[in-house]
Amino acid sequence: MDESIYIVDLFRSISEATATKTGMTINYMHGHPLEITETLTQLTLDPTAAAGKYPLIALFQDFEEVKNGLNFEVSLNLIIATLTDNNYLADERYTLNFKPTLYPIYNEFLLRIAKSTFFFESSVGNIKHTKIDRLYWGRNGLFGNEGNIFNDYIDCIEIQNLKLKVKQNKC
Repeated sequence: MDESIYIVDLFRSISEATATKTGMTINYMHGHPLEITETLTQLTLDPTAAAGKYPLIALFQDFEEVKNGLNFEVSLNLIIATLTDNNYLADERYTLNFKPTLYPIYNEFLLRIAKSTFFFESSVGNIKHTKIDRLYWGRNGLFGNEGNIFNDYIDCIEIQNLKLKVKQNKC
């Protein structure tokens, strides 16, 4: 029986638990940023599906797994995003998007990671990462000069270098 740990599946479960605890419907995706963008664009074509695009937790691939016996370490990059209005000012973004939606998801997401039995980091304070509030992120290009990757106007929290030690055997 294959008991391998798949990071993309772990983060699907963590995203689902975050949705349950926050009471918000959260869309989870993983893959290359261009693939995620294409999928979001396809969802836009279906009005029913478009309503469920955001809030979004997107785990960007590729990522390395540094093996150490049965266990391994990962360094992940992801975003927690919601739609925004391109006319909002910074204060409006915090009032309408960050405080009621993005911060609660971010905080609960980290708590769900800490409570997971799959990681050695058992408290939020032990979860090493860089957090960046991204206001009006999407029309100026996500990754430098590559141009516009997301086709929607979004506000998001970017989590860079989320470093986790993964337990292959949960016992």
